[in-house]
This record gives sequence, structure tokens and C-alpha cells, in this order.
Amino acid sequence: MKLASFLLRLALVLAAVALAMLGARAVSPPPAAAHYAFGTGPAIVLVHGLGSSSAHWLRTARILARRHRVELVDLPGHGDSAMPDPFSLEQAEASLDRALASIAGGPVVLVGHSLGGLIAAAEAIDHPSRVRALVLVEAPLKQDLDPNERAQLLAALDGDYRGVVRDAYESFGRDSAQGAALWAEVSALDPSLIKPWIRLALSTDLSSRAAAIGAPVLAVMAARSWANDQPWSAARDAMGYRAIANLTPIRLEGCGHFVMLDRPEALATAIERFADARTNGAIAVR
Repeated sequence: MKLASFLLRLALVLAAVALAMLGARAVSPPPAAAHYAFGTGPAIVLVHGLGSSSAHWLRTARILARRHRVELVDLPGHGDSAMPDPFSLEQAEASLDRALASIAGGPVVLVGHSLGGLIAAAEAIDHPSRVRALVLVEAPLKQDLDPNERAQLLAALDGDYRGVVRDAYESFGRDSAQGAALWAEVSALDPSLIKPWIRLALSTDLSSRAAAIGAPVLAVMAARSWANDQPWSAARDAMGYRAIANLTPIRLEGCGHFVMLDRPEALATAIERFADARTNGAIAVR
């Protein structure tokens, strides 16, 4: 009986330990996103988009680094940043937040491209002391889809992952050659890392929380997102920006979704002018 009682107590202790470990796994913060710095001066942090990499920022970063310390951040599941498990918007944001916490010098200018901009916006909402200015480059805060369209895309993602992602990335290019190159890059990545991000993008809507962004915001858009004949108010609402109080829009011509690849000098100029608060209202960069 004593042995049986001992074994029962041991089993209960082991079960409690297992539950504690499971709970710790569920709530433990992810490691800081990998980030790399060069240059000196006030900090500008550049966050790439889904299936992209910090390398896409290099031409823009080199220009900014003449007068700023530039930090290049790898999104979770990209480059040297581990994928949080379980994965969520909150975990991705926590990974970025821990990276920002390690950057000396106070609040930063946070720049996010595409889905990286969604994570950057969440950071600006939830950790305003980290962000003195926010730049969203082709970065919707919601997808302009009705519920049926969203459901169809999610179903297609499981049924034809390669087809869905290929169509998306080929459409991102400024031309067919760049679109094919972008698809080649993302197709080499592990789908198990990319699918959760796509689901996150399709299901997340930060537009209702955008009023909580206290930092000034620069929205950098290509004609694919803000057409030349489209009123700014229509593009603003489609991108989920309506509630942002301090918002400056700019459209860069002659580029596709990957603005930093197509117009790195113009993008660097826009970011630097905004970061340095040299201008008010619309920033005239063509």
C-alpha cells in the first residue's frame, strides 16, 4: 500500500509539472527578433514583409545610415528569427518589441513594409513609448475583402498553396520579371512558416484600433494601392487608415509593391524627411 500511495503521489506531481510546463510554453515570450545595425545617429528600424528578407532593405538602409543608426529586423520565421510556437499576432509583436527594447537611445522611427507594417502598427498601438514615428510602406491594416472572399482564400491556401502564393507574389512585381523573381524567393521558404503568416494577414483587422496610434504616421504607397485617379480618402479607407489622427500620405510613382527595391532613393528621402520632421503635410517625393 505504501508503494502504491507513493506512486500515486509521484504521478500527481509529474502531472502537475507537465501542466506547468505546458502553461509556460503557452505564455512564455518569444525570443527577440534577430536584428542587425549599422550607421550612427537616431535609430530607424526597418521591418521587411512576408516571404521577404532584410536584404530587400539594404539599398534604402545604406542611404539612411549616412545620418542614422539603421536596424534591420528579421520577422519571426524569417532569416535568423525563430518562429513562435504557438504563433499569433501577439507573439509576433512581442518578438519585435523585445528587439526594440534592446535598442539604445529611446523611441525609434519604426518602418514596416507590407505585413511587417501590420506588426509595426500593432507595436505602435500597444507600446507607444517605443515608437516616435511610424512609416507604413504598402502596409494595409486590414484586407479589403468581404467574408466570402476571405473564406475562399483561406480554403484555397490549404488546397493550392503554391498557386495562391505564386499569383500573389507575381502580382507584387513592378513587371513580370520582378514578379517571377519574388515568387522564386518565397517558393524556396518552408510553407509551414509562411501559411500561418498568410492566415494572420487575412484574418487581422487593426483598423478599429488605429485611433490608438499616437505617433505621427507616414503612409508610403505605390499606384497599385493608391491609383492616380483615386481619391486619397478611398485609398485610406481601403488600407484601414481612416482612424489614424496624424497621417501623412505619399504616393511613389514607377514602382510595385516592393517599393524599397524599385525606388530606394526616393523611399529613403521620404523616410528621412519624415523622421527629421523637416516638412509638414504632404511630402513631395516623386
